[in-house]
Amino acid sequence: MTDRRPDTTHTVRPRWTWIAFVALVVAMVVIAVGNLESSMVLTLVGIVLLAVAGAAALYGGFFYDVKGGSSVPAQLSDLKEGNEHEFPGADTIRHEGEVTRDVRRRWLRNS
Repeated sequence: MTDRRPDTTHTVRPRWTWIAFVALVVAMVVIAVGNLESSMVLTLVGIVLLAVAGAAALYGGFFYDVKGGSSVPAQLSDLKEGNEHEFPGADTIRHEGEVTRDVRRRWLRNS
């Protein structure tokens, strides 16, 4: 018999993942400028912003390895409406019928 773990899902919030992405990039630029200017204050501000952006990324599900790629209008709709998506964990075993239904529901709903 195989040792089957319980199915786990991860919540991904597209609005928060994009906010976190932009904040992470801004934080890295602030840290780089602070380093180039030898400004400890600017570098510390960048580090604090990096920590806040990291927390937003964790909340938004930025670091989960999710499969799929929706169209640009669907992504913009998710951003505008603040939608959330549940994705199965990496150790989840799903049957083909369940995967087919999930793909049709999530990615082909506008077809």
